[in-house]
Amino acid sequence: QSIISHGGETQGKRFLSAAGVEKLFEVQADGTDLVLGVPSRFGMGYGLNSEYTPVSPNARACFWGGWGGSLIVNDLDANMSFAYVMNRMGAGTVGDMRSAGPLMATYAAIA
Repeated sequence: QSIISHGGETQGKRFLSAAGVEKLFEVQADGTDLVLGVPSRFGMGYGLNSEYTPVSPNARACFWGGWGGSLIVNDLDANMSFAYVMNRMGAGTVGDMRSAGPLMATYAAIA
């Protein structure tokens, strides 16, 4: 994930072109997700930061959650990745609210 958060490069090695990383943020779908039944905005392989799912104060952030409550956020503007994994599954299909506190604390710490 740090490869994405750092614009395609990490530890001095380039894995994705800058243009390839920017492709992640091209909107592929915007509206009600027909499976989840909730408003969503999707790029290439990730949910996009939006008014539906505000995961970051920064525009260039993408995310996805997993069954049980896990969450990953890649924030290019902050040059950071955030991951939340739990040791007890919750009812969330694509993440849940347990990750909100640690995520907001992370942003507060780097502000």
